Amino acid sequence: MNWEDFIDIRLNYQNNLPRLVTDQTGILYSAVYLNWLANKNVEVKISDKFSEIRPLVDYDKQVLIITTKDDIPTFILNKVEHTVFTYADLPLNGDIHKALKDVDPKQIIEILDYVFATNQHQVLKANNLETILARAKQFAYTKQLSVLTKQIKEILLQNANTNNVLSLSKLWAELVYLSYKTNNTEYQGLIPQIDAFSDIFINSNGMEQVFYASTDRKPKIVDKILANIKADKQAKIALICFDCMGYAEWYLLKDFFNTQNWEFEDTAVFTLLPSLTSISRSAIFQGNTEVYDLKYPGRKTEAKAFANYFSNKETKYFTEEDEITSDTVLGYEYISILYNFFDELSHSAQFPQNNESKDLYFKSVLAYLEKSTVIQDFQILIENDFQIYICSDHGSVVAKGNGKRIEKYLSDDFAKRGVIVNKENEELINERKINIPFVDDKILVLPEGRTMFANKNQIEVNHGGATVEEMVVPYIKLTKV
Repeated sequence: MNWEDFIDIRLNYQNNLPRLVTDQTGILYSAVYLNWLANKNVEVKISDKFSEIRPLVDYDKQVLIITTKDDIPTFILNKVEHTVFTYADLPLNGDIHKALKDVDPKQIIEILDYVFATNQHQVLKANNLETILARAKQFAYTKQLSVLTKQIKEILLQNANTNNVLSLSKLWAELVYLSYKTNNTEYQGLIPQIDAFSDIFINSNGMEQVFYASTDRKPKIVDKILANIKADKQAKIALICFDCMGYAEWYLLKDFFNTQNWEFEDTAVFTLLPSLTSISRSAIFQGNTEVYDLKYPGRKTEAKAFANYFSNKETKYFTEEDEITSDTVLGYEYISILYNFFDELSHSAQFPQNNESKDLYFKSVLAYLEKSTVIQDFQILIENDFQIYICSDHGSVVAKGNGKRIEKYLSDDFAKRGVIVNKENEELINERKINIPFVDDKILVLPEGRTMFANKNQIEVNHGGATVEEMVVPYIKLTKV
C-alpha cells in the first residue's frame, strides 16, 4: 500500500454520499492527491464558499467535498457527515503536528513518498526533521530523474519536428539540472541521442517550419518576443534579458527565486542560427530577423532598437552595472535590463579534462547570484508595478577543442561553436555546413558534435551551435506575486 491508500481508508468516503472534509494539512487538495483520486474516478469538489458547498451536500451520489474551513454552519452539518483531516491523520509516526506544522505541503508529500519507499516505521521528531527533509528531497529528485529519462526516450522515438524539439529541450534541461542537484552523471550517456535528434531537425529544414509556426501570440522564435509583449498591452513592462541563459540555467535561477512568492509561466522558443549574441540578442531587441548585416550589433544598437519598437512609450535600457531603484525607473513605462553574468561566468569557468558536466559552472553561477542584486532588482520592479518578462539570447554546452580553425578572411562572424561564412567561400571549407533560413548569401559552419574551433582538447562552456541546449531558450512571464 502507498500513503494515498492509507488516507483513503482514513477518510472512508465511499460509504458516505456525499462527504465533507476539512483539510488542515494541504495534502488533500494537492495536485498529487487530487490526481490519485481522479485515477480512482472519485468526484471531488473543492470550495471554501458555503454557498457552493450547500448544493453539493444534497447530491445523491458519491462526492468528496474538500474545504479549508473549520467552522461549518449547522445548516450544512445537518445534511452531511463532516471530518476534520489533521496532521495526526497522516500515515506517519511521531509527533507529527509539532514536526510538520510549519512544513510546506509539497515537502510533506516528499516525506510521505520517501518514508513509504524506504521505512514506514521511521519516527518523525522536531530534532530529526531537517535530516528527513533532506533525504526526502534527494529521493524526490532521483524519482523525477527516472520520470524525465523515460519521457525523453519516448520523444526520441518520435519525429524530430518543432514541438518535439521544444518539448525535448525543456525535459533535457531539467534532467541536466536535477543531475547536478543529485551529483548524478548518468544523463551524459544520452547526449549522442539528444544531439542526433536536433541534427535530424536541422538537416530536414526544421528551422524554416519554426518561422512559419511562430506568431505574436504564440512565439516560437526570439524575434517575436517584443511583439508578444506589445500584444499583452501592459501599462508598464520590464524585459529582463539574461545573456547565455539556457533552459538548465533557467531552472537554476528559478530555484534561486524560490524564497520569493513569485510564479512563472515559461515558453520554449528558438534562437536564430547561429546561437550567437550578435545574432539572437539583436533579433530580440530589433523585433525581427534582419540582423545578419547589422554594422554595430551590441548594447547601443539594442537600446535604440528597443526605443524605436516602443516609440509611443518612455523607454530605458539598463545593464547589470546600473543601479535599479525606484528613482532610476521613475517616469519610464517600458524598460529592459541586460544581465551578463551567465555569459561571463561560462567563458571563465575552468574544467578538468574529459569533463562534460556543467556542475562547476552552475556552482559559480549560484555563488554569484547569492551576492548579486537580482532579487532586489526584481522586487523594485514589482513594487513599481512593472510586468516582468524574462528572456535569453542563447544557451550553451560544454565543448572540447578540435584543434581546427576557420581562417578569419573566410568568415563574416566567428565563434568557436559556429561560424558565419559568405556563401562564395563555401567550397573552401571542409567542415559541416548548413543553410541559414531565409538568408541566401551566408551559410553556417559547425564543428562536429560538441567540439569547438579551439586548441585541441581545450574545454569550456560555449555556444553558437545547433544543439537543443544552445538553440532553445526560455521566454518567461512572471505571473503571480
